[in-house]
Amino acid sequence: MNLRELLNTVSGSSPEDWHGIGCWGHSSGPSYHDHLSYRGQSNVFHVKTHSDVAVYIPDVSITMAYGLDIAEGNYEQEWVKNFPNGNARIHYVDVFFNNALVYRDAYVAVDGGGILLPVPRRADNGDLEVAERACMFVKLLDSMSQSGSEFDVSIKRAGFKVVDTEWPVLSRRAV
Repeated sequence: MNLRELLNTVSGSSPEDWHGIGCWGHSSGPSYHDHLSYRGQSNVFHVKTHSDVAVYIPDVSITMAYGLDIAEGNYEQEWVKNFPNGNARIHYVDVFFNNALVYRDAYVAVDGGGILLPVPRRADNGDLEVAERACMFVKLLDSMSQSGSEFDVSIKRAGFKVVDTEWPVLSRRAV
């Protein structure tokens, strides 16, 4: 299985294909995929962790962890104001294969965290665009975390234009 096949498997799956740990009403706990930092205090670790972990039932070598904050504070974008609750946060979603991190992306929890949406890009014409496959991917997360029934309506409310474009864009550059 290559990376593109793996991501197609994940984005094409349904919430019923996943066993959630820390979501769907289960008690939260550590994801064991933590980010440790000092934040200016020597000898004091600060731990940031994903809030949710899920394992793909048909192939347990595929797991996801999501909910790790990318930035402190509120995610400030004009389109977030289209939702009743103006609080929004930007998070990472990590895809693992055989416990190796193989893909990382970002999504936004809007309306006070009640709705998960992909991060849009601004097109040359000014439209806020999201790739159709990215929508499928984040809709899966939204369905596992929330009801998922408002996702399509929320895409419209945000003012996003769903486009048929490559997702994910993978590069061969060294990091």
